[in-house]
Amino acid sequence: MATLETSTHVYKTVDGLSLEIDIFKPPTAQKDSIVLLHFHGGFLLIGDNAAFQPHWLINACHHRGWIYAAASYRLLPEAKGLDILQDTLDAVHWVNQNISSKIIIAGSSAGGYLALATAAHPSCPRPLALLAIYGMLDPASKRHIHPGQPLMGPVDDVDKSLSEIDSAMQSGKVLDGYPFPANPLTDQRIKWIRTMHQAARYADVLTRCPGLAQRIAIEGTSAIPEEYRILFPATFGLTPSFPPTVLLHGDRDDLVEFDQSSIVAEKLRALGVDTYFENAVGQDHGFETKEVIDLDAGDAADGNVMEDSLRRVIAVLEKHVSSG
Repeated sequence: MATLETSTHVYKTVDGLSLEIDIFKPPTAQKDSIVLLHFHGGFLLIGDNAAFQPHWLINACHHRGWIYAAASYRLLPEAKGLDILQDTLDAVHWVNQNISSKIIIAGSSAGGYLALATAAHPSCPRPLALLAIYGMLDPASKRHIHPGQPLMGPVDDVDKSLSEIDSAMQSGKVLDGYPFPANPLTDQRIKWIRTMHQAARYADVLTRCPGLAQRIAIEGTSAIPEEYRILFPATFGLTPSFPPTVLLHGDRDDLVEFDQSSIVAEKLRALGVDTYFENAVGQDHGFETKEVIDLDAGDAADGNVMEDSLRRVIAVLEKHVSSG
């Protein structure tokens, strides 16, 4: 396979940061080629373009003459949810104006949430398709509005951790990347992620509306202020005209619940949206990033169930590209 041409571009300067898009261009790419724009995971608090790259997706794009792009964005809790969404929208607009209007918007984990929210935004150029990989899609789901559900084990000093998060929100020191730590259980930002799960504070931190998750639990999603509803795409952003959507999730995911994807798939199908949901049987969170996978180099008949799931996802994307 020929070498990819790689380049990095600043798509936006904000808060003293230069937000970048990494471009992986195959030699067979044509003018106005398909671009798959991917947003990284990390629960919106950690991660960067270099962490847990989906090599299976990069390689699949390469074989098909598609351009793979990965965009950085500002991180919680220092940045606001609306600011992060504006970053991802600006990344799509940059690709649309500078590379191609034929875009697949994709993301993994928290990046899947951003892909969904971006595609649902009224100012977003319509993509050929949306791909959400084990997406943390709904910050108003039961998991995120009812306290007491730890992630990676309970946090003992929740109040102290919440105070640190509040201080970070006021600090003005915004980040656009944070490498995945070698020892997650001793890392402060991982502790913040665990605290925000255990104390059910994602809705509060996303919107900067203290107590919002609790109000959603009591009053329902009508408690979400109008100006923040674009941050809750699974509740307010799905319409019959939503772009074709592909969701991939392992049914043994212990970090992001399987129903984050299955419920969104049900909602989209009920609206008549072209929806494909791939259940990666027996797989956990990040299952396809644990090795370098090239789906086109192996034998499709070798019985690898996980790779067959990924091949089906690519086949559906190819269908949307050809019909778009």
